[in-house]
Amino acid sequence: MNVNGAVGADTLWVEVSDERFTEAVQRSFRRSGEPQRVSSVDIDGAGFKPVWALELVDGEVVTGPAHACLVEDSGSGLVWLVYGGAAGLWIATGPAEGRPRPADAAATFDAFLLVDRDALVLA
Repeated sequence: MNVNGAVGADTLWVEVSDERFTEAVQRSFRRSGEPQRVSSVDIDGAGFKPVWALELVDGEVVTGPAHACLVEDSGSGLVWLVYGGAAGLWIATGPAEGRPRPADAAATFDAFLLVDRDALVLA
């Protein structure tokens, strides 16, 4: 069950508790909009790559839709938070056809990302 997302009128919660792919985190953000599905991100200026949430379902890690939300960041003002599920985010490092498997080698994993709007493709 996905526990990440909007909580109340102005808070967004991100918790990554499964450490198979990335570090564990528990963070809350002050949101300035509604979460939206995101399909691709450009994290290094090398072009857009597919992004998926890593969710826990009956003890197994599966992919699901990733989300993005405009949030306040103390150092940068307003930024877009990209988040996934309890095991974080899967970001393709090469071409990805269809829904990926978490064990695919052509991937980068992260707990969440903070990016500019021009680094996102919303679904």
